[in-house]
Amino acid sequence: MENPASNTAEKFALKTGSFIGKPTVQWILGLVTFTCIFIYHTYPLGLSDFWWHLNTGRWIWAHGGMPADDPFLFSSVSPLDARAELILRGYPLSQMLFFGSYALAGANALVMLKGLLMTLFYGLLWNHFRRSGVHPISALAIVGALPLLFFRFDELRPQLFSFIFTLLTLQLVEDFLAKERSGRPAKQYLLLLPAIMLLWANLHRGFIIGIGILFVFLFAEWIARKNNRNPLSDDAYRRLLILAIVSAGISFINPVGITATWASFTEVSGPFSKVIDEFLGTLRYFDFIGMKHIGYLVVAAAAVPALALLLKWKDLSMAHLLLLVSFLAAGIMSFRFSLLMVAVVLAIAGVYFARDLNRWLGSAKGIPMILLWCVSTGFLANSALSRTSLPITPRATSPLEAGVIPSAAVDYLVQSKPAGNVYNFFEYGGYLSWRLYPQKIFIDQRNLSWDTYEEYSHCWRGDYSGVFSKYRIGVVFYPVYERPSGKLSRLVGGLLNDKQWGVGYYDGRDIIFLKLDINDNQPLLDKAAVAENILRRF
Repeated sequence: MENPASNTAEKFALKTGSFIGKPTVQWILGLVTFTCIFIYHTYPLGLSDFWWHLNTGRWIWAHGGMPADDPFLFSSVSPLDARAELILRGYPLSQMLFFGSYALAGANALVMLKGLLMTLFYGLLWNHFRRSGVHPISALAIVGALPLLFFRFDELRPQLFSFIFTLLTLQLVEDFLAKERSGRPAKQYLLLLPAIMLLWANLHRGFIIGIGILFVFLFAEWIARKNNRNPLSDDAYRRLLILAIVSAGISFINPVGITATWASFTEVSGPFSKVIDEFLGTLRYFDFIGMKHIGYLVVAAAAVPALALLLKWKDLSMAHLLLLVSFLAAGIMSFRFSLLMVAVVLAIAGVYFARDLNRWLGSAKGIPMILLWCVSTGFLANSALSRTSLPITPRATSPLEAGVIPSAAVDYLVQSKPAGNVYNFFEYGGYLSWRLYPQKIFIDQRNLSWDTYEEYSHCWRGDYSGVFSKYRIGVVFYPVYERPSGKLSRLVGGLLNDKQWGVGYYDGRDIIFLKLDINDNQPLLDKAAVAENILRRF
């Protein structure tokens, strides 16, 4: 498909001789925008899946291979199902990169890596706009506003590579087709795209998105040939077919092979889809975290340009239509895909609306462009300086999120080494396992087993005796108050009244109980005084 965008942006810059039309000015504004984006994403490391990815990376480096069984949880059972196998063994290169960065320069290196990866993602989106003909400053203004909507995507996780490779694959496939249509065989892509897919498949399971993009374009070209609507030549179509088949086939050279694809498709219908917040629909997710208005803005950022494309329905290609429908459905139904939804929809819309946008900006002498850039970059810069963990502001003190990471409580466990297995709060699992390894814990954010999650649920509801007896629990590490209600945890309330358990640690937020019959030599706090302090809040 020929690019509907023209070189209006360049004509506008030359015709007006405007300040913003100068390449030097555009480079300076671009540097400011992407510097702000980088700093914005150097937010400290919090409680997330990141910690078990880091822990797995350490395990891979130490053992020289992938784990066959779960090395972190004593509650895991063998053999693993397809989903658990994927989670355990499906992200080797990402996890090795995370731990390698940490080993070289500590947690600050991980924060910077997160900033660099997110900056690369937004840089690819900006580049897609620019190649479509959107004026560079307009593209900067749009890209600079998106991080403010997607502040929840600020975790260092392998999914960042799927964000990056989705845009990269989309751009490369479109470049391949453009070259083939112009009569320039793009044979180099027959090596480049399969190499990218191979790398992607060993970084994150989202490589199936790349396979989907390739076959969407292949299907669209097949339809074009059937209807004789500007089809590729026979040789070009043959190269596209080879490209899709080879890229898809080589992506299954990864530690879990076809398992990654099968488990990824079945996970959304499994029981964990009902309890993992990022599987919630985008509007429901933001309602869940008390920011429903942001959810509406996120959906609008994709829905408005998608609906506007109805005005271009005669020019809209089959491939772009299929991608729009697919990413819109995925992003609205699951918050996990909302960032990709908006990025892909905007990237496609830029192809069709660049000429109109540039014509409008030309008639307005570029003033709306500068105002939009100033507003979006101004808000971004202000937020970046308030969020960063880099030592560029007085508030930036640590690469770990203060008040969230329970480092002092875990220090107590590391130093005192109480006897017995550890039952832990779900969200503390990854960080706790990272700190305590090789000691195993009860549960972490991987959710390898639904049975384990149900046992965990019984305990936090206060029905803990059977599970504790089954796993010989000697230590309970839990927040005092439930989140987000702020009520006294039912598990904590039960253990405060249970004479078999004493209090080893309490800091006002977290509490560590010790089983008395196996920890009789551990120094204990005055349990009655701790209980009185806790209940005083109510």
